[in-house]
Parts: sequence; structure tokens; C-alpha cells
Amino acid sequence: MTHGRAILPHLEVLGYSLTLKDRSGFIGDRASNRAFFSILDELREPLCEAGTDPFDNRATEDLTLNDIDAAWDAGDVFAAGVVFSAVEEFAQRLARVVRAYRLADEHWAKVGRIAVGGGLRDSRIGEIAIGRTTAILRFEGITVDLVPITQDPDEAALLGGLRLIEEEKLHGFSQMLAVDIGGSSIRAGLIEFSPKAPHDLSEAAVIALDQWKYAEEDEEPSCDAAVERLAQMLGELKAKAGKKLAPYLTLACPGCILDDGGIRDGAQNLPGDWEADDFRLPEALAAHLGVEFEIVMHNDAVVQGLSEADQMQENNCWAVITIGTGLGNAVYRNRDA
Repeated sequence: MTHGRAILPHLEVLGYSLTLKDRSGFIGDRASNRAFFSILDELREPLCEAGTDPFDNRATEDLTLNDIDAAWDAGDVFAAGVVFSAVEEFAQRLARVVRAYRLADEHWAKVGRIAVGGGLRDSRIGEIAIGRTTAILRFEGITVDLVPITQDPDEAALLGGLRLIEEEKLHGFSQMLAVDIGGSSIRAGLIEFSPKAPHDLSEAAVIALDQWKYAEEDEEPSCDAAVERLAQMLGELKAKAGKKLAPYLTLACPGCILDDGGIRDGAQNLPGDWEADDFRLPEALAAHLGVEFEIVMHNDAVVQGLSEADQMQENNCWAVITIGTGLGNAVYRNRDA
């Protein structure tokens, strides 16, 4: 099966991984999950020195989004004000990214709605930042709406994998294996779906999930070790599957996905050299799994966005932004519109 396809069931991927630079570096890096915590850390520095930090001088890298949400909701107006300051700066940066995309790319210029996924979206402050970004753009006369992605951000790129396979090929099956490869962890899931309407994601769910946080390993794993670990995860999930497991496996992976399964540009955070000329993830994984599954791979932001396709039916041209280790992006056109 061809990987990284532009033409998918019911829609066309007009582009993804749009990368823009200026004198300060990559524009997208300023609105990543890492960037938000960097903003918060900078704001807290003088407060820590003055002994008035609302997080009791805990290192910012030790804070979770739940900790920050709690500070927002706790009723301490000063703590909420500090968090709001970080949210405001982040929203301003995200608005600048959207502006830059619209100016640089003809397809982005036509986008009317953007689904926002990734880790930061899975928090109240992330939702507020998304809403604030829309407000900033609207005040400037830019009519584009940013909305939190509907699916759980940890599951969106797994469920979106169903949209990589033609619906008729999934009829009669009720389960499928899917993989989401991120900049710090790999998730593998067993999806259950309607055998009569496989692309109806409102009827789909991740019923079993395994996650490997490879970034927390003492030593960086090699490509071979990562593939072997992933194959083991999939084998354990397969053992939990029923008799109607589809003979397909979807992979959502960072980078530019070549039609032969090669990866270029954007996989630098993955363990080992995934961009090597002789490395093909689908082939490497198939060597462990055998011919039991037909493997199809696409960019992780693209697949995460596919989970939102049902909510974008009224938009001819729409996009996704994923706020994670980096800032992923993709833009689509509904072919049925």
C-alpha cells in the first residue's frame, strides 16, 4: 500500500508539516508545548526570586498541565493571573503562527476552521488558549475558528487511522490495530468500530492501549530496538483482539512520509535515525509481524486531523494544528463538498 497519500477517502491532504523560518528560527517552535512551559518559566523567575511564586518554587519542568489547571481553578487570583499571563503570551504566539501560515501558503489562506490537538489541548488552560487565539484573529478581521479537537488527544491519531483505509475494506471487521508515534512516546491501540460503518468515529473507541515513554529511558534506544519494542506491544494487543480483527495496521509518524515508507525531515526527536536512507518503518515492522497485516503510514498530524473529519463537513478547506513536542500541521480539502 502507498504511504503518505494525498488522496484519501472523502478528502485530499493539500499539505502538511509546513515549516517556516525567520531570523530567530522555526516559527512553529514558538507555539509548541515546550514553548508554553518556557513562557511560564520566564514569568515565574522574578516571582521565585521574590518568594511569591504560586507554585512554591517547584521547577517548571516538574509541573504538569493538571498542576497548572489547578492553579487556575483554585481561587487564588494571583496564581490565576500568572497562569493567564502565560496563556495570553502563548495565544499571541499561536496567532502569529496561523497568520504566517496564511500568508505563506495558498491553501492555508482558504482555511476557515482549525482543529487543535496535541498534549496542551488536553487541559483547561489549553482550551482557553485556543479560544483566545481565535479572539485575537477575529479582532484583526481574520475569519478563522480554532477549536479543540473532539477526540481525546492521546487517542485521536489512533482513531484517525481508520480514515486511512477505504471503508469498504473494513466492512465485516470490528477491530483494528493502530500506532501513534510521538516525539517522546509511542502509543499502540486496539480500536473497536462498527462493522457496518467503520468510518463513523462516533461509534469507534480505543478499547486497549499501550504506551512506551522512550524519552524516559536511561539510554536512547536504537531504531531496531524501537521497532522490536513496538512489535511486542502490538503482539500483546493482538492477543486481546477478537475474531474480527481487520488485516490492516496504521502508523501515524512525524516527518514527511514518502510513498515507499521512508521518512524525511521531522523525525529528529525519534529514537535512532528514522530518516536513514535504508530505513523503512513499515518494512521493518512487517519483518517482525509477518504478512498478517497490510501496513499503511502517514504523518502524525495528518492522521490526528482525520479524527476530526466528521466535524469539518461544512468546511471545504480546513486544517489541524497539533501542539506537542513540536507544532504539527496539516491542511485538507473535502472532496465530497
